[in-house]
Amino acid sequence: MKKIYYLIIGLVLIAGFNNCSDDDYTSKYHNPEQTETPSIEKLMTGVFYSAWEYTFNGYWRSYTWENDVMGVYAQTIGFLNAPGTIYSANDSYANGRWENFYNTLTQFRIMQNEYDKLDDAQKTSYKQFVNLAEIFVYDHLSQIVDTFGDAPFSKAGYLSITNDVEGSYPAYDSQVDLYRMMLERLGIIYTELEDGKGSVSSLLTEQDFINKGNYTLWLKYCNSLRLRLATRVASQGSLAADGKLVIAEILNNNYPVVSNLAETIQVLPDEDGFNLGDQFRDGFKDHSRASQEMLNVLHTVSTLGEDDPRLPIMYSKNAQGQYRGLSTSETYADQQVNIALPESLRVYSRIDSTTVIYNRRLKSPIVTAAEVDFLKAEAFQKGWATGNAKEAFIDGMLHSTQFYFDQNATSPSNDGTKMDIPDESVIKAYAEKVWDAATDKEVVILTQKWLNFGYFQPFQAWNEIRRTGYPAFYYPEDATAQLLKTLPNRVRYPASERNNNTENYQAQVQAMGGTDDAYIKPFWAK
Repeated sequence: MKKIYYLIIGLVLIAGFNNCSDDDYTSKYHNPEQTETPSIEKLMTGVFYSAWEYTFNGYWRSYTWENDVMGVYAQTIGFLNAPGTIYSANDSYANGRWENFYNTLTQFRIMQNEYDKLDDAQKTSYKQFVNLAEIFVYDHLSQIVDTFGDAPFSKAGYLSITNDVEGSYPAYDSQVDLYRMMLERLGIIYTELEDGKGSVSSLLTEQDFINKGNYTLWLKYCNSLRLRLATRVASQGSLAADGKLVIAEILNNNYPVVSNLAETIQVLPDEDGFNLGDQFRDGFKDHSRASQEMLNVLHTVSTLGEDDPRLPIMYSKNAQGQYRGLSTSETYADQQVNIALPESLRVYSRIDSTTVIYNRRLKSPIVTAAEVDFLKAEAFQKGWATGNAKEAFIDGMLHSTQFYFDQNATSPSNDGTKMDIPDESVIKAYAEKVWDAATDKEVVILTQKWLNFGYFQPFQAWNEIRRTGYPAFYYPEDATAQLLKTLPNRVRYPASERNNNTENYQAQVQAMGGTDDAYIKPFWAK
């Protein structure tokens, strides 16, 4: 059987429950292996839970995927320029990301199938749960598409419903078609949710661990995700015109989007039975050193007369009382010498321990207000929508600062830096300095957006680099590498896909020009 598409989701959930949840939490789910009538609201929770490993900034996501691969590509994490492996993407880690999505999609297909069995009155009552699950699935589908390119979707995830083994080998959908579908469907879902906001189910609060039953936040998640995807395709490619239309629709009509710290779409580590707080240290402990490129943006005392307010709670100084990060311009030999020095002579700054590494209450962002502000700023600057780019930019820096200081404030640890956030007027004054000093306003918007994603969302930071070419960093050639000598544009399909969905994989490779090449650009990339 094909592991990705054939795995019965009940087994997946049982394994997950044994690892990181308790009896109280599992009671929120419908287990498809049980005989009772499925409940749509519990199946929604099952969709959310299936993707928890790539929704939380826990150990597996942070250590194997975000920091080890995406943080290197985006230069949001300090890393060693080790010959032969600088740009390597471990196939088993890529396979973990791939399979996790298809397990999540299988759960969603079960939910759709059970919903289709309801009568019209029941469908009206339960439609909101299907819509919320669909928003979440598109968030993760977009990550799969942005990572690998074309992907199976429209025919994938149905085996547990059809029991048709031969018919369960899914063909690939083009990334263009998938993006077009997501942009269209998210628009439809928003309208349906808006029309139904007067009759929100009382079951939502119990079943929703993303937004805690806050229906308004789901409206904002839907529109903010749609705005992110529309912006991704708007600069170039076959959907550029579509993207610009969606951006104008959302911003010119003042659709509700994430707009302040309290509206952050995020998940928390120690609620609903997850108990994941101890995973953060494991996810960052081997990726704790600062990126020099991140420090270059934050350490501005020599150019602006003061540093970014976020700097002291994002990074610690080295033993000499300086901010210094690992750089792609250093030789590997020099890095090895510096790394080997004792703590009393430590050369490289670290990610702050209180804010991140020892913070058992670390919040995992999905969509932040700052990201939406920078999306607005870019749209206004480019004339894709009507608004003030500078004001949106300053709001973005304010909300980003509030987000990072909130992580610091909620941490129970005092191992690193603990400090109060500066007054809002101070943060805004600094942001205005950054804006006024920038000769290219688009570049400064994109740079601050990249910085905001930072070490919490390095995958999204890499997307911005591929989409725009900014920030522009130095990526050395890795001459001794067998496959990836320079920065890739995508991740190759994992071995399980090559081996298990062979016929469709081979057809996909032919459609790509005969090779599963890591240097093929996404259709939206610059």
